[in-house]
Amino acid sequence: MANVTMRDIAEKLGISIVSVSKALTGKAGVSEELREKIKKEADRLGYRYNLGAKGLKEGKNYNVGVIIPSYYTDDTSNAFYVKMYQCVAKCLTNYDYATMLELADTRMQEMMILPQIVDDNRLDGMILMGELDEAYLEKLRQTNIPMIYMDFYDLSMETDSVSMDNISAEYKMTEYLIGLGHKKIAYVGSIDATTSIMDRYLGYRRALHHYNIPYREDYLIEDRGADRLFKELVLPEDMPTAFVCNNDEIACILIEKLEKMGYRVPEDISVTGFDNYPFIRRNASGLTTVDVDIAMMASEGVELLLERLNEKRETFVRRVVSGSGNQPEEWRSRNGFEMTVNRRQSRKSVRDTVKSG
Repeated sequence: MANVTMRDIAEKLGISIVSVSKALTGKAGVSEELREKIKKEADRLGYRYNLGAKGLKEGKNYNVGVIIPSYYTDDTSNAFYVKMYQCVAKCLTNYDYATMLELADTRMQEMMILPQIVDDNRLDGMILMGELDEAYLEKLRQTNIPMIYMDFYDLSMETDSVSMDNISAEYKMTEYLIGLGHKKIAYVGSIDATTSIMDRYLGYRRALHHYNIPYREDYLIEDRGADRLFKELVLPEDMPTAFVCNNDEIACILIEKLEKMGYRVPEDISVTGFDNYPFIRRNASGLTTVDVDIAMMASEGVELLLERLNEKRETFVRRVVSGSGNQPEEWRSRNGFEMTVNRRQSRKSVRDTVKSG
């Protein structure tokens, strides 16, 4: 479809192009009644405003920067944040904002180098996706560019954030495994790495406590190092009958390791994930996982940022989003998130002691 021009609007209304131009650029020379009529017709036809001229008049750039740590953009992890970025960009387009993406690598964070899009002073606001180094976050905050955090939060900083209801979701996932008869349930995730992993761990612990299942320190399995990259999983000698993994990718890594050791999943050992990555669904179609509503997170995040840009409030908000989805095999919890459930898992697969071979 061809771009709508001022000439098109003028011809539709039977007026001069000059009048249309004055109305759409905010100049004098047309009545308010005519200006409003021209704007309505422009919107109806799908006219795209000149954001440069609009921004100059309003003192805005109409640019929002999205910054993602580079260590979260490899392989399947990339799919999660790429989808989140796409949803954010789509939402911002509805408000005439352009989106500028930059990856913050480890060197940038260690040397406190600001992203180029920040240094160029072209941003009205920033969206930070995925947890950055704390000192680097503070440096970004010192730019005084309005920002929000997505998929993480920091209660010590006065910054808006949007994240998944990780505690409730992982509580329900652990409760599901307990309902199958499991009592030897391990958690896979380095809890100091991100707030999401910590919150999911807290949900797991809360479920164990609620159902009077003793917590075992050897059932907390680290999955990444100080560089936040995955490391070799070290499993306990007393093998759990179920593993609650902090995301789908590590769940697949664990399943591969267990199968090499001679275990069958889920017949011998149950494994659950989190995030419902499309890539993982194709390669591990039976994985029980939590579906994160990325589109809703994006919508809530953009709304928070625009409120901040428009100075409609002074308080800081942490908004928690429940999951959703339309998976073929699922059930909804009281808290609103949804799980994709592997129906092959059954009570008969639970054993007090599991031996390989």
